[in-house]
Amino acid sequence: MAKFVGTVQEFHHFIGPKVRNAVNNLTRNHRNQRNGICEMCENKAELQSAHVHGHERRTLIEKVLLKYADEQGTISCVPDEIETRILEAHLPIEHTFKFICQACHAQYDAGSGRPENERGSLAKTSSIDGDFPKLSKIKLWANRPGQINHRIIRAFLFLERNAEVEYSELRRYCTENLQISNFHGHYASMKTDAGNSHGRVFFNEGSKVKIWDRVRKEIDAFFKQT
Repeated sequence: MAKFVGTVQEFHHFIGPKVRNAVNNLTRNHRNQRNGICEMCENKAELQSAHVHGHERRTLIEKVLLKYADEQGTISCVPDEIETRILEAHLPIEHTFKFICQACHAQYDAGSGRPENERGSLAKTSSIDGDFPKLSKIKLWANRPGQINHRIIRAFLFLERNAEVEYSELRRYCTENLQISNFHGHYASMKTDAGNSHGRVFFNEGSKVKIWDRVRKEIDAFFKQT
């Protein structure tokens, strides 16, 4: 039986297209049942399947992948099994998708599908933050030194003064020096934007811990000030 072993990003690259096709097949019947009537504008058009905000495909995939990750974030799974789990995470369909025309899809992704008081922040997040929807949290964390996410980032910044940061050294420092319990769980939650995770900050290159360039700009801007 074939098995996938790799990072979350490698999963998206190699397995992601197959999962995307499976998800599209899953929604086809529901989309066709609308007979071309857009859920938003109610005009007749060729409909597209739009993920409901907070239930995006990548978010749902990474939430499932968390259960298959080891301490360093490496995913080990059987592709067919993980595909089944991901499809199950998309159910019920009516809670996960809107079936809308291309114009409404563009408006919805830009934020106009949300309540008026949320549009500004969502549009800003979509246009500036790209694949990092929780990026705005970095500024909040910088001002909350008691939070686990703040302390782990501080530990990383301290350790990298001397050399590239090894995962084992970051774990040892946080566990022994900072007395952070369940470090593995918190660290894993800082490698994804899925569900109620802290938000994507770190990734692994072998045994080394890295920070995404987009996130690093925020950390340099706010953590260096505190």
